[in-house]
Amino acid sequence: MSNKTNVRLILERLHQSSDIIAEAFDNSRISATEENSKRIMLLMQQRILTSDIYDTFQLRYSMRQFLNTVLNTNKLMDSGTDFSISFNRLDEYVNRHNDAFLESRDEDRQNYQVCIRDLINAIAGSIADELLHISSLVDSKFATVTTIAEKMKENEWYMNRATTILNLLETFSFSDIEQRLLGHRDLELTYELLLKSRMSQFIDTFRLILSKLDKYKYEFRKIEAQAKLLRKFSTHLNRYPDWTPSDWTSNEELLDWMCIANPLSLSFYPDANDTSSEKLLVDIALNLPASKTINAYKRKRPAGILLDMDDAPVVQKEFSLLEKAVSAYMNLAISKEEGLSARHWWLNNPEMLDKVSEEYWVHRVLSERLNRKVGPEIRIDLVFTESEDFDGNIKVSDIVVSQGYANV
Repeated sequence: MSNKTNVRLILERLHQSSDIIAEAFDNSRISATEENSKRIMLLMQQRILTSDIYDTFQLRYSMRQFLNTVLNTNKLMDSGTDFSISFNRLDEYVNRHNDAFLESRDEDRQNYQVCIRDLINAIAGSIADELLHISSLVDSKFATVTTIAEKMKENEWYMNRATTILNLLETFSFSDIEQRLLGHRDLELTYELLLKSRMSQFIDTFRLILSKLDKYKYEFRKIEAQAKLLRKFSTHLNRYPDWTPSDWTSNEELLDWMCIANPLSLSFYPDANDTSSEKLLVDIALNLPASKTINAYKRKRPAGILLDMDDAPVVQKEFSLLEKAVSAYMNLAISKEEGLSARHWWLNNPEMLDKVSEEYWVHRVLSERLNRKVGPEIRIDLVFTESEDFDGNIKVSDIVVSQGYANV
């Protein structure tokens, strides 16, 4: 068995990518290159990095918070996930950033931009971590506690927690922070990618969690009374380990609670292989009603009758005016030895091709090369000019239909 635990494996992987983590922490983001792209993808799978704008990546909020705690820097956020404080701080930083921008304080504006990006990343990461934590507890029906009372307390606490966060997210979605970030491209993209685009998913997930918690509340209430009786009985057995149930059949009179209980109707079948059931089987056989003679009755199908039926109707296909024109043109072209031009026939027969353009008519005649056997029955020649770019394309100007070699 290997001595390496999961913690050691994760630490070894972090050590192999320590330069990437350090750069992402110091510069607030890191760009993917050919040398570090694979390691960045590995860190994203380990939930160390998350995507940022401009094809860059940044540390997740939990990892950045861990490094801030270890290094004891002034970037350390408040403990816990108090989202209201984070949203208020974001609103305050946006106001300070806009004031610095209007007063042309570039250094302060850049510092506030870094703070706003980090805070947006922290809010999104905190919400995602909170969802993951609550979802795992809800899916396991609070498996960390054992009694019904504790499960009901956990259910009520997380229901209030999810309701508070949901109300906060719904209120924040109507705020004007997005309008106040207009004109600052980096902050717009950060807010859009990390928070706004995920806000609807966060809200829907919290609503789903609340519906599950509300369902659990009524399920726990249903089994609460039974659980109390079981706990009382378990306490009684622990207090009196030698207790055995009384033989109620030995009492001459039934107790009151036995008279209140609904009786159970029991029935059974005698065992035909058991000799002790012989008398019971004889009684059953004597009480059977007399059997009636059953005559087999077969119903014969009546003979069939032949009926005179009319001939099946024949559906006559109605050809369109264009199909009639194509057929007339082909028959006339085959009858002539020198052939017949499609454009010439279109020009001389306007009554059949009133609403058909000349270009469409040439395309329709050209499609007959696929519908008819070209060669033995009919010959279709193209009048064309080659493209000036020598790309293999040609420009068809006319089509000449004549007799095939079998009819010559």
